[in-house]
Amino acid sequence: MESKLSHLGSMFHIAFRDIKENYPAIILIVISGIIAYSISTLDPAFDALFLALFIGILFGSAYRGERKEYISQKSLSVTLPIGIVLYGTNVVFPRGVEIPPVFIGVSLLSTLALGLSVFYMCRVINLSRKFTTLLACGNAICGASAIAIVSSIIQPRKEEFSASIIIITVVGLTGAITYPSLYYILELSDLKYALLSGSTLQQTGLVKIASKQLGENIEATALAIKAVRIAMIAVVALLVSFFYSDHRFYVPWYVVAFILLAFLSENFLPRQIIEVLQPLSTLAFSLTLASIGFSVNLSDIQNVRLSPLIIVYSGWFLSVSFVLLLMTLV
Repeated sequence: MESKLSHLGSMFHIAFRDIKENYPAIILIVISGIIAYSISTLDPAFDALFLALFIGILFGSAYRGERKEYISQKSLSVTLPIGIVLYGTNVVFPRGVEIPPVFIGVSLLSTLALGLSVFYMCRVINLSRKFTTLLACGNAICGASAIAIVSSIIQPRKEEFSASIIIITVVGLTGAITYPSLYYILELSDLKYALLSGSTLQQTGLVKIASKQLGENIEATALAIKAVRIAMIAVVALLVSFFYSDHRFYVPWYVVAFILLAFLSENFLPRQIIEVLQPLSTLAFSLTLASIGFSVNLSDIQNVRLSPLIIVYSGWFLSVSFVLLLMTLV
């Protein structure tokens, strides 16, 4: 008992010493995450995770202290598990919105098309396995959030992590900007436009951007369809854990907790509790992205070729075309 208490006291002593010695860097990371989260509350066009990464890179480039990598890793070890667990509250289908079963099928097929098309093209040009996985999962499911969850399992290089978030966000913003024009040009019904937005746009905030201006009903339906794709992150996390385990099937505890909280949120937790936990998840992820950006070397990101961006654009365009074709049949 005494040895356990001594060990616990030693851990607290080390943690306190780290905070004392590195508090300027810690403050910068926290400020980066809070600023990003605060801006994101103003409008869904401002994605908290992308902003946190960007601000973290700016502050990290200006910071001249040592041990940036160490500080970043310590911060990640706290904020990333919290963000992943709390993200389970986002796997909730909106109440009172009915989705035709065929639309759920189209959304699942779109998820496969978005992911597999990018995965195949990345492997053709011999992009690294981990970078490929990040791009495919981010494009198929829920953008930066999916990338953050998957990265906790596969441990990619930081420049691959950062580049994948930037690429997915750029492609997604292109869709959010152009989709309202497609609504009028193709004369889509409200329901089919909601299907297009929810089944092909990467981030939830982008779905809101594309659909909100066309009415609350379209937005609610689009978000419900998007929730189908978000729910797939639990399946993907398990598959990735299986394929990236060296000797045995291993799932991090926080992924298990995420799946459990997703189940509880959908079936048992009161709506009031979910609405409290969801922003905390975004804030934790913002601090995570700020931590990663803080230690990223800008030159490493600049060295990433244009081919991954072109591939994600191509995969997204093919998937949109595929969904539009399916919509003519339903």
